Amino acid sequence: MPDHLKYKKGFTLLEVVFVIVILGIVSSIGATILAQLYENYIMQRAMHRVSLKTELAINQIVNRLTYRIDSSVIARNPTTNTFLNIQDTLYGTPEKNNIILEWIGYDNDSFAAQTPPLWSGYCDTNRTRQAGSTTIFTPGSTLTNINTVVNNLSPTANPQLALLFSLEGKPFSIVVQEPSPHCYGFDNDGNTTCIHQVNVLTNTTFNTDNFIAGNQTRVSDHYKLAWSAYAIVPVDRAGKQIPAGDQTTDFDLALRYGYQPWAGGDYRNASSSILIRNVTAFKFSEQGGTIRLKLCATEQVGDVNSSVNVSVCKEKVVLR
Repeated sequence: MPDHLKYKKGFTLLEVVFVIVILGIVSSIGATILAQLYENYIMQRAMHRVSLKTELAINQIVNRLTYRIDSSVIARNPTTNTFLNIQDTLYGTPEKNNIILEWIGYDNDSFAAQTPPLWSGYCDTNRTRQAGSTTIFTPGSTLTNINTVVNNLSPTANPQLALLFSLEGKPFSIVVQEPSPHCYGFDNDGNTTCIHQVNVLTNTTFNTDNFIAGNQTRVSDHYKLAWSAYAIVPVDRAGKQIPAGDQTTDFDLALRYGYQPWAGGDYRNASSSILIRNVTAFKFSEQGGTIRLKLCATEQVGDVNSSVNVSVCKEKVVLR
């Protein structure tokens, strides 16, 4: 019989079974590894997304707080609409949850719009102090261009501008020894003695109706110009603010802007934009002009297990 026709021994049934079992074990291990890799990828992606959105949100708050009027920063109870001690709001008792952060920001956009700035920040005190004068002189300014910049930024047309005199970084005005949030119009009681509503008269002069010249008013060489107050408000999914002390597991943070407390405006009727969703904590405190912020957010990892959430907290400090 030719060699090529001789009987050749093949795999036995037992050997085939062994091979199939081994392949099954390898496949099962490989599938487990692939599943774990996929789960890790999903978790890492969710962690990156929540970390990124938290970082972006807290940076937006920090950027706006950088141009704040120091003595105007307040903590507000959304239930009673009253002020709280901002120094006690960071790691306070549960009733301190969902407190609103509110402040007046000076007009850095017009100040930095061109060189030299549109408003110089300098006041000619000798001319401004003239008895009976309602004109504020600010040499080195190009005030007539301010309305264009502000109207492009503001959600409402022709917002009421305001001017704050300063001395060693602190605003001063009529018989006010130490600036207080109560004199910026936050109380809606008409007390605006720390701030002056102004209108552009010429390139280098403001006109104001509530400016009382002479010895009753303390006028300094420096001032800040403002057109908006800002508020960071915890809200629910429908955009309704959450009562103080509410233990809601997560909420959204809204930025309220484009309103003027010195002209009777209120954050509750202001324009609103969502900064970040699924927030679990927003805390803040101020000490010596330095503001500390803490923001925590979460994201559900539904691709792997709908009950799994990843959370990230970010802390920032805003210096004076």
